[in-house]
Amino acid sequence: MMVKRVLHGRPVPRPRLAKIVVRGLVAHRARLLLSTVAVVAGVAFVAGTLIFSATLDRSLDRAFDGLGRGTDVIVRSQRAFEPGLGERAPERPVPASVLAPVRRVDGVAKAHGVVTGFAAVVDRHGTIVGAEPQTGVAWDGDRDLSLPRLTAGTPPAAPDEVAIDVTTAHDAGYRIGDRVTVALASGTRAFRLTGLFEVGDSALSGALSMTAFAPDAAMRLLSDHPGTYARIVVHADDGVSQQRLRDAVAAALPSGMEAVTGRQAIGEQAGSIKEILTVMRTFLLVFAVIAVFVGSFLIFNTFAMLVSGRVRELALLRAVGASRGQVTRSVLGEAAGVGLAGSTLGLAAGAGVALGLARLLAVVTGGDELPFGTLVLPASAVIASYAVGTLVTLAAAFVPARRAARIPPVAALREGTAVPRPLRRRVLGGAGAFLAGAGLIAAGFASDGDTAPALAGAGAMAVFTGVIMASPALSRPAIRVLAWPFARWGGSAGRMGGRNALREPRQTAATASALTIGLALIATVSVIVQSMSASVDRQLDATLTADYQVTGRSQITPVGADAARAVAGVAGVRTAIPIRTARFKLDGSVRTATAGSPGELLGHFRLPLKAGSPSIRGDELLVGSTAAKAQGWKAGTTVEGEYQDGTRRTFRVAGVYADRPSITPSAPTMIINWAGYRAHDPDAPVDRIEVNVTTAERAALERALAPWPNLELKDRAQVKADAAGDIDLFLKLVLGLLVLSVLVAALGIVNTLALAVSERTREIGMLRALGMQRRQLRRMIRYEAVAVSLFGAVLGVGTGVLLGIVLQHVLAGGDGGMEVLAIPYGRLAVCVAAAAAIGVIAAVWPARRAARMNVLQAIATE
Repeated sequence: MMVKRVLHGRPVPRPRLAKIVVRGLVAHRARLLLSTVAVVAGVAFVAGTLIFSATLDRSLDRAFDGLGRGTDVIVRSQRAFEPGLGERAPERPVPASVLAPVRRVDGVAKAHGVVTGFAAVVDRHGTIVGAEPQTGVAWDGDRDLSLPRLTAGTPPAAPDEVAIDVTTAHDAGYRIGDRVTVALASGTRAFRLTGLFEVGDSALSGALSMTAFAPDAAMRLLSDHPGTYARIVVHADDGVSQQRLRDAVAAALPSGMEAVTGRQAIGEQAGSIKEILTVMRTFLLVFAVIAVFVGSFLIFNTFAMLVSGRVRELALLRAVGASRGQVTRSVLGEAAGVGLAGSTLGLAAGAGVALGLARLLAVVTGGDELPFGTLVLPASAVIASYAVGTLVTLAAAFVPARRAARIPPVAALREGTAVPRPLRRRVLGGAGAFLAGAGLIAAGFASDGDTAPALAGAGAMAVFTGVIMASPALSRPAIRVLAWPFARWGGSAGRMGGRNALREPRQTAATASALTIGLALIATVSVIVQSMSASVDRQLDATLTADYQVTGRSQITPVGADAARAVAGVAGVRTAIPIRTARFKLDGSVRTATAGSPGELLGHFRLPLKAGSPSIRGDELLVGSTAAKAQGWKAGTTVEGEYQDGTRRTFRVAGVYADRPSITPSAPTMIINWAGYRAHDPDAPVDRIEVNVTTAERAALERALAPWPNLELKDRAQVKADAAGDIDLFLKLVLGLLVLSVLVAALGIVNTLALAVSERTREIGMLRALGMQRRQLRRMIRYEAVAVSLFGAVLGVGTGVLLGIVLQHVLAGGDGGMEVLAIPYGRLAVCVAAAAAIGVIAAVWPARRAARMNVLQAIATE
């Protein structure tokens, strides 16, 4: 039965919740501002990533629709499986004899064979220009089936004439009538520029580099197989659907050929790019979640301090009739207000983040404007923004709200704030999590199976959780040590600053925890990347057996066999081994191997045979010991498989050789004889050429490669430098994204200090009345901020290094081959120093605010 409160014999109505919430937000708007900013930062990152992804998604759909307009059906060779993400896999040719039967199919308006291959424009300085992939095509003026749209000049007609897209011509500085150098797979050739064109009306036209040749010249220069096409494109009669035409064309095709709708083919092309976008979106969202998580500590601390400072106010609400539920809902209502405001502003800011990401993409792709059109606001971005911003804020404020509800009405008659609660339960929980984590890590180290990474990873997370939980108890001894220099050389301001940091262990720990998380992640990533770099350096020293490598200027630039023959012909070259990638299925899974001469590859890479014979042929394989152990194979094992062309075979493991796990594999993990494999995939791409010399000098090799400006010659030092550069770029990218979480943590320090200054208004007034100067007061607050920052930094860096060591140990025993532990002491020292600087900067505004207080008004404050 509900009992009504009475005053002078009359019932006292319960306060209206909405009015309480609104008044609370208005009264404490300044204190809640930085919490709102933290919500804005996290939500902006989430919304910006989703907006950016949706914009690219929609724009790619439109762009590929433009590229495929007019193509209703495509005829191509069948593949047993599609190439993996980022892999080069040339299209298997379609015999020219297939074209005539396709043209006779009922419903076909026209059909053309497509000739295409590598062709890159070279400027007057000998540099490749244009966006990748650089493509050569046969000129076809049919607007239904051909992409180029002539804008100036005439189409190429003679064998020595070309037309190029307007963007590439502009970048290279070529005009109609100029002699243009074009790099082909067979070398460079000079042509006369007769025309300029745009690549269809697609939004991607400015991002494609294309060179068009006369049809007969294109067949001779671009095709590795005279008398074949890359594919056949078909345009339907009016009223004939793509599906109907596909079925009719398929019925006329010989074995090994397939017909797909133009819509399906375009979807496959766009799908490979969208896979990359999905990975990129997930990668960015991980860091957005980290920023939101770090911001939740700021929100929790804000509401905890507000509740602590509003004991009498909340007790009075209870005294005049508010129930515990109403008090809880009032605090949560304020949190919801913060969350909704932060979500709205964060969504708007997310558009700016997406715009910045799009402009960054334009710079990377060489464009001056947004390459993929205007921004799109998907429903997912709106829903995620409000869900993340509001729910995280409510969750962070829930514990303080429950504490507020437990304040008794009689507390309205007391002076001061809430009595601090003991830390015993929290410390015991943290210690338990830490010990459990240590046990899981030990179990992971002792295990050598697939469960080792899971055990060690779970243990590392438990240790991290235990450290965060126990941080209030750790703050007192740690800050006493860290603040000792302040007390020793900072005078009274230094002593008082250190003592202030010790007054509220929970508050100090919550403030430092946000910084702890950010710096722990930075330290973990730094240890892993430094260890990766050191491991790669050692592995390359052991496995990099070639004196030189010849590679394409990018992963999709082809390396021709002609270049290998040219290098092999240089006097003083002992071997020039083309490294080809073979792809086939084993037990239903796609595998990659190195195709070549087995004996030559084993000798070149110094791979000792442990079992079996190095003489293999046909469907036989040599397998590295790492892969053999993982699959349970040994010499003599047979495995059912399938080649790229659909031919099914029973593969036999003829031998097992000793290899070593590697982060950047340079030696083969599996070897197949090229003499047998080429019958199933004659156009298997050459990834690089391994060159060993006796007396040949670099200059001689460069002269031999002069006809291929699309290729690079690298010695061992350059190969190692490139690997180190890739790792360093990854580190910079990750650290750059983690900086956002550190900035949010800095806001938390500002917020805590500002709230502390507000709570200590009377105390500050008394200090000023007793003679403390404004300069000393500012220094005191700065010392307090630096002490808290250093505590968070030391805890975060220490924990991060521990987690990094655990992960390195796990990866050292797996396929990753991260065998070297390297700790970047210099970078970690910079992190600690940066944390101290963050504390100084974060204290500027609270310190100035405290120093400007009116002394008499401050003393009179209750």
